[in-house]
Formats: sequence, structure tokens, C-alpha cells
Amino acid sequence: MRTTSSRMVCPNAFLEIASEEATGGGAGGTSTAETRIIAANRDFYRQVAEKYDRYESCVSNAHLQEILEADLDKIHSCFTSLGRTPMCLDCGGGTGNLALKMLARGWDATVVDVSDEMLGVFERKAAAKGFSPRLISRPIAQFLKTTSETFDLVAFNSVLHHLYCYTRVAELAAARVRSGGFFYSNFDPVVPRHPFWARTFESLDIVVAKFMFDVRDVLPGIWRRMRKLFRRRDSLFGRAVVSDGDLAEYHARTGVDDAQIIHLLERSGFSILKHERYPAGRTRAAQFLNEPLRLLENFKIIARRAE
Repeated sequence: MRTTSSRMVCPNAFLEIASEEATGGGAGGTSTAETRIIAANRDFYRQVAEKYDRYESCVSNAHLQEILEADLDKIHSCFTSLGRTPMCLDCGGGTGNLALKMLARGWDATVVDVSDEMLGVFERKAAAKGFSPRLISRPIAQFLKTTSETFDLVAFNSVLHHLYCYTRVAELAAARVRSGGFFYSNFDPVVPRHPFWARTFESLDIVVAKFMFDVRDVLPGIWRRMRKLFRRRDSLFGRAVVSDGDLAEYHARTGVDDAQIIHLLERSGFSILKHERYPAGRTRAAQFLNEPLRLLENFKIIARRAE
């Protein structure tokens, strides 16, 4: 199912321009807003890296793991004609949820992530399985803008909603895909059709997930939400910011416009092999209830560049 949307995907684009004019931009030409979001991701995942795999459903849910395996199997069937080892880039690869599956198939994997701690968890897991992936600790956009490498597969796995301007990063990533290669993205939230009810449902889901998987953060989490009620909006982001997570998961509540991603891929010479939206939730109860409601949805895109 495809949708069209006029929603601006860099919601503070004017502020970004103003910040760059005022400050000269951040490292590598990034704006003040983008620099703060990158820093928030570093700090946030420094705190959660060790518990990430047991808390995030895209890693811990058996059904979602089967979906990843099936998608990579489909891509693998097209790699058999290469006559060489496929070269893959996992953008925001974190603890290796996707990259470990690439390596298990004999593919060469480069993993870029802004968090040293997340990459450290992945490095230990890879070493335990006898793998030696190439790890790059760097913001994704900076890597994509400066590298001249091309890949048979460029992938994002629950990553785009962490990026200040995800369309710009997706476009940079598409340019790094070789002829006949693949662009893959999964586990990012779509723009909700009913924002109020989506936020309400998500809040309940998070509370249940905290009790199940991260009980020590229940009271701190409630306190963070209470503080937001009385915190003035950050002038740069138009929202209350009380913790790193408020910026690290920048588009988690407003969603990622998958129609925009589809459009830029088609404009870049890709064929869309699969575009799917599906109900999301951190807990089994939320996933069950959300099946008919579709208040929270994630999307998946498999696209292939013309040979």
C-alpha cells in the first residue's frame, strides 16, 4: 500500500539553515540541530547498549527475526550470480541485529554507527561467532558523504527515525548502491493516521514493556514524562526535551514518510520490489491489540537498482 504526503521530512529545515548561517554549521557541515541529535544518540546508546537486545522488539521478537531472515534470503537468491562475495553496508548497525545475519551468509559487512558502545556489543557477538566485520564509529550521513565505496546492499534496520533529515541520508545511501544492488529498510514507524490515539497507545505499550523488560526504569520513566508536562519547548526543536531519548528517537512519534523514501528511490533508478506496512508494538499484547487497530505501524522497503 502506498500513500502520498506533503509532510516536510526535515521539520526544522528553516532552523537548520538559520543555524548554519549563524554558526557556520557543525562538524562536517552539519547544523546545530543535527549536531545535537547526533550527540543525543551517542549519549542515549551509551546508557542502553547493554540492554538493547532484550528490550527492543526488532531484536527480541522471534516473528520479526523470521521476517529479517526471509528478506535476506530473497536478496541472497539474487547474489548467487555475482560470482564474488557480496559487499554490504549496514547503516546504524548497532549491536548487529542485521549484520550478524549478513555475515552468517558469507557476505562482507561494513557496519557504521555513531555509538561506540553499541558497536562494542556487536564486536563481542561477532567475535564469538568467528566473524571479523569492518566497524566504523561515525555519524551515518558523514560517512556516506565522504566515502567513494559502493555496495551490493545498503541497509537500515530501525534507524531512519533516529536521523534529523532521513530523506537526505536515504538519498546518499541510494547513491552508494551498485548496479543491480539493493536498498533495504525495515522497522521504522510510519506517519500515524491518528496521532493522539497513536501516542496514547504507544505510551501504554512502553509502560508495559518497561515492567516486563526494564523494571528499574519504570519510575525514572514516569518522572521524565511528568517533567515534560512542565518543561518549556526547546526553541530549536519545538518540543520539550528532558532526556537524550527525546532527541535520539527524533521521528519516533511523528513517523517516517515512507512515500517520500519510495519516491526518491524510484527517481534514483530503483525498482520497488516490496513495500509493506504492518502493525507494530513492543509487547505481544500491544501487537495483538494493534493488529486490527493499526494505530502504530512500521514499514519495510526492498528496492533494487537497475543493472
